Amino acid sequence: MIRQFILSGCFLFVVSLVSAQSFGIRAGLNYTKFSGPLEQGVNETNTLSNGFHFGVNYAYKFADRLSVKGELLYTQIGTKYAYNGESFYKIPIGSGFVYEKGNSQIEMKVSNAYIALPITVQFELSKKIELNIGVYGGFLIGPKGNGTIRFDSYEHPEGITFRQSLLHSYNSDVARQNLDFLGTTGPKIFVDGGVVPLSRNTGAYYAYDANEKVGNLYNRYDFGLTGGLSYFINKGFYFGIRYDFGLLDITNNKVDHKRKTYDEVNNLFNFTDDFDRNVGIQASFGFKF
Repeated sequence: MIRQFILSGCFLFVVSLVSAQSFGIRAGLNYTKFSGPLEQGVNETNTLSNGFHFGVNYAYKFADRLSVKGELLYTQIGTKYAYNGESFYKIPIGSGFVYEKGNSQIEMKVSNAYIALPITVQFELSKKIELNIGVYGGFLIGPKGNGTIRFDSYEHPEGITFRQSLLHSYNSDVARQNLDFLGTTGPKIFVDGGVVPLSRNTGAYYAYDANEKVGNLYNRYDFGLTGGLSYFINKGFYFGIRYDFGLLDITNNKVDHKRKTYDEVNNLFNFTDDFDRNVGIQASFGFKF
């Protein structure tokens, strides 16, 4: 009798433990942007950009309507960046640069891929609706940017006017990187009576000296708050929406420079101490097993 009682108790404990657990998958679209200070006196914006996310999760129910969930996600977070106004351009000549004042028009889409670990507490408001709130951590694995720049010199509009493509891989690009393929040619400009060829396709640090590139533009780690609602179509299938709010500065202030002004006395970048964060919405569908 005692042995049967112990075996029955162990069986019931295992059944209750298994029934309190669930596994799942989640995937969907991201609508995100970078949020931070913008330069005054120019038209500079960060607007929503789209990406996607997918991953797996595990949840443990420790009360009637309360559970905790951990997830492992691949997620793309980025922004649509635009700049139009007074600026400068560093023209590479020999082993140095010449700074030229003018107007820059930049259109850029940045897409940063992260491995994210959200941990949320979930509360069942009803059989159909579930509230979740918690934190997330992210590790940057693939930051990239694509776009164009057009520059028009104020003092030399006839000789220094050009357009370039921006092909940025922020973790692997190096200083003064020219990304022109064999046989391609970039714009040619006139500086002090001489012809200076420029790259048609530029890396993220094309205008940096080696000693100015102190690390990469985007920091490796992100951390923030997350919360949202899920609506269950049936017991296992649901739609959800979440809002993420970053708490860490995602840009490296030793590399993040101002676009409007530079140190005219020493001919150097003016670097910023701006705090730029990730913000955005995830729209998902998922399955719970």
